[in-house]
Amino acid sequence: MKARELFKKLKEEIKNFSIYDIMMVRSFIEKDAKYLPPKYKNHYVEAMMRYFIETFNEIKKKSVDEIQDEDIDDEKLNKMLERIERFRKYYTPDEDKFINLSKIICPYLAFIAKKPLHPTYLTFPGNVKIIKKGNTYYCPVKNKQLNEYSLCEFCVCRSIEELKNN
Repeated sequence: MKARELFKKLKEEIKNFSIYDIMMVRSFIEKDAKYLPPKYKNHYVEAMMRYFIETFNEIKKKSVDEIQDEDIDDEKLNKMLERIERFRKYYTPDEDKFINLSKIICPYLAFIAKKPLHPTYLTFPGNVKIIKKGNTYYCPVKNKQLNEYSLCEFCVCRSIEELKNN
């Protein structure tokens, strides 16, 4: 698939989301963050919602002509979408909205915008953040999160260890 074709699909799908749906996404993120340390919980919810909304608006405002029409790895894209679908646990309406929005936001970030799946302004536990050097992003938790439930393998970020070794 070409990037413009993917973008057209994502842009069409995002039209189905209302402000009510975004509120349900927030509800899901709040519930999902319940086990985070208290000092990171509110920051995480706010940062992720800000990033979702920024990316949501970016997709809505951007035209297809602005997208570099390069090849997308279909196998990798399908694997990402299947992984997101595996996140379903309870099939609640807020979870459903979160999954559906993630299936738009995450492919856009990873394959079209080439941005991290988490915002650079998000502080992870341990008081660490994603670092951008030039056009390359480095994540302090990437190597710790590579598992069958994580989307880290699809993220454009490199491991922070690569930055430290250079």
